[in-house]
Amino acid sequence: MTPDPETVPPPVKVDPWARRRRALIPVLIALTSVLGSVAAWRASAASGAAGASERRGFANTLAAEQEGSRIETELASIEFTYARRAALEAAAGALREWAGGLAATEADPLEALADAYETAAGSLTAFISAAAVGPDGGLDLEGMRKAQWALAADVQDLDPAEETAEAESLRSKSQRLVGLTALLIAAALFLTLAEVSRRRRVADLYWRGGVVVLAAAVVLLIVVEAR
Repeated sequence: MTPDPETVPPPVKVDPWARRRRALIPVLIALTSVLGSVAAWRASAASGAAGASERRGFANTLAAEQEGSRIETELASIEFTYARRAALEAAAGALREWAGGLAATEADPLEALADAYETAAGSLTAFISAAAVGPDGGLDLEGMRKAQWALAADVQDLDPAEETAEAESLRSKSQRLVGLTALLIAAALFLTLAEVSRRRRVADLYWRGGVVVLAAAVVLLIVVEAR
């Protein structure tokens, strides 16, 4: 029996692009999963590197404080010794001046005491670093401070600025990468909705949104990693 042509429903037209799109969706979802894993891994690595930089910066800060304390203690000791020597020399000079106006019998004990003061002052010279004495013979504690700090800085890193800046940069990079994982999750959600949606317009809207978000996430991931 031949079917009546008027009762046979027309063939359903299949959109080739819709078929290809449905085939692409699982691939793109898998891609978002891979990129999300990469972004999370890189975020964790950046966070770990930031922590290491912070520890190095803290170690440099601690070393700088210890070195500064050592230098200041040494300078204080030199300043005190220099003051003692100056006081002994001044006392010796005063005794000699006093003895100059006295008879020999009275002046001899004063001269002997002045000699003792001068000897004591001379012995203190060995405890005054030459680096702390300026060209005019006076104390130059600031010059010695700078020289001692430069010498210590040649032996170890005492400036935490570089490590601190690096840690801040890595923390910021880690946060951006975490934000990119959220974008990739959103892209996967849009693509999944495009796959399960039965309404063509809605599916097309989700598809376009997922592709745009995925493309933006890929571009941002490349930019973040390039910095």
